[in-house]
Amino acid sequence: MEPRKELPKRIGFWLNEKKCKKFNVPEFVEECRKKNMEVIKLLLHEPLQPQGPFDVILHKITPIYAQALDANQEACLLASAFEQYLLSVPSVPVVDPVPALHTLLHRPATYALLHAITAHDDQVMTPPYVELPDTNMRTKKQLLAQAGVTFPIVCKPVFGCGGTAAHELAVVLSASRLTEWQGPCVAQSFVQHGAVLYKLYVLGDAWHLVVRPSLKNFRATDAPTVHFNSSKVSKADSCSPLTQLDQSDRAMRHPQPDNSVFDRIVRTVRESLSMDLLGIDVVIDSSSGQYAIIDVNPFPSYDSIADLMPCFATLLFEKIQQRSCGHVLSASSINDLLPARGGRRQ
Repeated sequence: MEPRKELPKRIGFWLNEKKCKKFNVPEFVEECRKKNMEVIKLLLHEPLQPQGPFDVILHKITPIYAQALDANQEACLLASAFEQYLLSVPSVPVVDPVPALHTLLHRPATYALLHAITAHDDQVMTPPYVELPDTNMRTKKQLLAQAGVTFPIVCKPVFGCGGTAAHELAVVLSASRLTEWQGPCVAQSFVQHGAVLYKLYVLGDAWHLVVRPSLKNFRATDAPTVHFNSSKVSKADSCSPLTQLDQSDRAMRHPQPDNSVFDRIVRTVRESLSMDLLGIDVVIDSSSGQYAIIDVNPFPSYDSIADLMPCFATLLFEKIQQRSCGHVLSASSINDLLPARGGRRQ
């Protein structure tokens, strides 16, 4: 009698249509098949329990969270149903844990975490920051001073990830120009970094470095506020004048990156969030040489990474083998992020 062939392990999988086009789903499905794993697309508009059981779940639910934070009731229901399903199957590994996504959705929470995990590291930091409500100028100046945030500052929407608005930022060069940013924001001291951005793409235990253009050096002046889209400015082929160093800065010697520091950043951030799919944005202070973590995103694009799909398949295969329980939802829920006052997020 021939031995019974083992049934394929089942991967519950959800990405929105835009992410699916970039992700190369057919190759992913084929690489999973080679490891005797079957990919099943989750139908979020239908009950999830009958669609299982699953051995592991891979998702990027943040676009739905972004809609929920914009007071989209259907998205709120979908996000809540997804979270409730995960609570009902606590032994199923989830890539990545929902409570960690809640942290990364809320920029003040992200920066609080980064500040805590870098507080005793002489080489790595996150720039001083403060959450500014949509209030009067005097209060904003007081909050900036109390937090040690100095000009120039980068103003960012309070909620990050999942939508175009999250990438619409501004460099405010002086306190007199604070009125040129409308609404609440997270204000963070700008770090002069020679227009070089280091993107660390984390995939399980491995990470990959991609160097991208970034903003040129800005200094505190009374010049108008500079509004920009961070994803466009830092594209590989960006020709934005905002990434071109001024003549006076071109002769500056920029610190060379140390991969051992990047490795420490990856390990520390990944362990603090218990996540496997991360994009970590780092700049190096041109004067001090300190490494500044300026952003962390879930499930990044992984642009320019070779052999990506075999790596994803291997990660999920290992998760199934481990049967990790580290993702279990705590009291954290998308509802905790929704504005109690109603209306649109900022």
